Amino acid sequence: MENEQEINSETCAINYTNEKTCCLIQGKESIRINSHINQFLNYNCNYFGSSLEGRLTGSKQLLGMKYKLPIIIEESQEIILFPTKSYRNHSSWISLTKIQKYEKSGKQTLVTFTTGKIEKYDISYESFENQVLRATKLLLILKNHKSKIDKKILKARNTL
Repeated sequence: MENEQEINSETCAINYTNEKTCCLIQGKESIRINSHINQFLNYNCNYFGSSLEGRLTGSKQLLGMKYKLPIIIEESQEIILFPTKSYRNHSSWISLTKIQKYEKSGKQTLVTFTTGKIEKYDISYESFENQVLRATKLLLILKNHKSKIDKKILKARNTL
């Protein structure tokens, strides 16, 4: 992969550009990535110990859903991205925790990120809202799992 940019806690979105490039929105910066968006996502999933397919399978099992699944990129920083379309159909991906607000803009949705950057996405407000809810549910499941693990560790320490 030519660009080795990392998805991190500053990532707001990864926007589909065309078959050969995507655009990483990092803070207020837009960075061109010379890679198909799914290849870029897979590279980053691999970096954090899984694959895009593995992350999708995990989300499917945790949420009990099949389509337009959000994914956990990195657990400890709670980096969760959700697609604007099916990931097979030239989707952009948005970071749940970087959304400040979103609003209807005709048949599209206008997203304001916590950095103040504003992007327009080709997804209805209702569909966007549904994707936010799915990603939020995944975040709550992740937090619940982390809490259970923390309790087990604390209990194990107390028995020593």
